[in-house]
Amino acid sequence: MKLFLANINEVTEEHLELISPERREQALRYRFSADRRRSIAAGLLLRRFLGGYEIVTDAFGKPRAVGGACFNLSHSGDWVLMALSDREVGCDIEQIKQVDPLRLGKVVFTENELAVIRESRDRIGCFFDFWTKKEALLKCMGKGFHRAAKSVEVCEDSFSEGEAEYSISTRRFADYTVSVCVCGGSAAFKTERIHF
Repeated sequence: MKLFLANINEVTEEHLELISPERREQALRYRFSADRRRSIAAGLLLRRFLGGYEIVTDAFGKPRAVGGACFNLSHSGDWVLMALSDREVGCDIEQIKQVDPLRLGKVVFTENELAVIRESRDRIGCFFDFWTKKEALLKCMGKGFHRAAKSVEVCEDSFSEGEAEYSISTRRFADYTVSVCVCGGSAAFKTERIHF
């Protein structure tokens, strides 16, 4: 599995011509420049790594490459993240910000997760580790937050449901947290910085 990171500050309006018509139309609907650049950067990553495949979206909004590798996209702040794997994959990137981890956590975290956050020396960091792990897991499962966030617990780096085994890996860089989840196998990943 590989993760690719792209900085939106390298994207210009000229890059619009390089992405699919659907992605171009989507990007142009955004009011704010940063949102438009995130959409363009995602389109450039799709073109580079899945350019020959048709991209479709399922009922839960998860994009898939018809006949191609499994992938997932996420963005936050200045970065767009793409996970590419030979098995179902989900990823999330979040910029670490000042939040009230226990108040916000009550909405999405289980009692066990809240207890770990409460006992952590770095409550905010722990909050974002759990948040990105949960988002990556739910995206890998194909439901995203269409499924109740409290229905999965991410205190560990693995999760089982029925016959499915999920593996999760989390890292921090600068003021961001990145998590990736795969169904079966190891979630160990290498990250490659992509320049446009």
